[in-house]
Amino acid sequence: RRENVAVRLVASLTEVGTVEMQCVAIDDDMQRWQLAFQVRAEADAPASEAAAGAHPRLAQAVALIDEVFGGQARELDAKAVRQLRARLERVLGRRDDWDMALLRALFDALLERARRRRRSAEHERVWLNLAGYCLRPGLGAALDDWRIDQLWALFGQGLQYVREGNNWSEWWTLWRRCAGGLDEARQLQVLEVLAEHLEDCDADRRRGDPVQGSYDDMVRLAAALERVPAMHRIEVGRWLLERLQRPGENPHTWWALGRVGARESLYGSAHTVVPPETAAEWLQAVLALDWKAVEPAAFAAAQLARLTGDRARDLAPELRDEVARRLAALRAPQSWITMVREVVSLDDADRRRSFGEALPPGLRLL
Repeated sequence: RRENVAVRLVASLTEVGTVEMQCVAIDDDMQRWQLAFQVRAEADAPASEAAAGAHPRLAQAVALIDEVFGGQARELDAKAVRQLRARLERVLGRRDDWDMALLRALFDALLERARRRRRSAEHERVWLNLAGYCLRPGLGAALDDWRIDQLWALFGQGLQYVREGNNWSEWWTLWRRCAGGLDEARQLQVLEVLAEHLEDCDADRRRGDPVQGSYDDMVRLAAALERVPAMHRIEVGRWLLERLQRPGENPHTWWALGRVGARESLYGSAHTVVPPETAAEWLQAVLALDWKAVEPAAFAAAQLARLTGDRARDLAPELRDEVARRLAALRAPQSWITMVREVVSLDDADRRRSFGEALPPGLRLL
């Protein structure tokens, strides 16, 4: 029987000078689990992991990937390349049900064939889509640090088919999906590149620049970079707020503002959360909206006003009460109202809404 157990990490120094770590159940300190780390050489790490409990049809799935990205892959038309994901689902089942071990094994297969993503615009687009999906959220499995290191080499290479707007969309989506595995320095590098593209987005849109067709994807990625220092997140939030004052801005940008100003990070540190006075300023702009007409604004307000129990992050009680009343009047999901009034964890639906898609089955980020 599977169940979730809340634990704390306990470290101790052994007599021989090594560090021993255990997961200890919060409710019962007699329940302990030794925490082990994979320290095998990097070169053979993915293979050794895949061998332990591989999906019974993994070999079939890798063969399908080989048909498109393998060294001896036959010539395929664009439609056949696009159908790779559907063919994988016919072999492995719905992709929403692919567990962490299967996802990472598929990513390892894609990573091994990464050079062949450049065969055509369709190859590149499909590779980016599948690789990002299989490595999301960039952490949570053994060897993910190693995988992120290998993937990061592609960031400097950039896109091959830069005139394809859909490829830009998949490019930014890949890095948003894997953002949880990027350290501060890498996230700052991503943000710097994003800023260059977003700085003059209106003029570039008028010129028909393909990258600007992925404007919304760039906004989502900027909002997902939780490890950059708070000062940079404040800059992003203020830029978003300025954009939201313009007619024609996608209402989903309110979701991005809520993510940037959220009181509780999804994977980042509390030290990078924007100050409560800044969040309160942004919340006033959200409160001025008609939430029935701008649906993402209600969830943004819930994120900005969420109660954490940390005085350094929480907004004033009267602001949180106003948000809770507005949510109740809107008949918003009860979980939104509860997160403003009580210290709670996100449920699956709200976690999915916060990330922009579901996490791999069974993964919980605490």
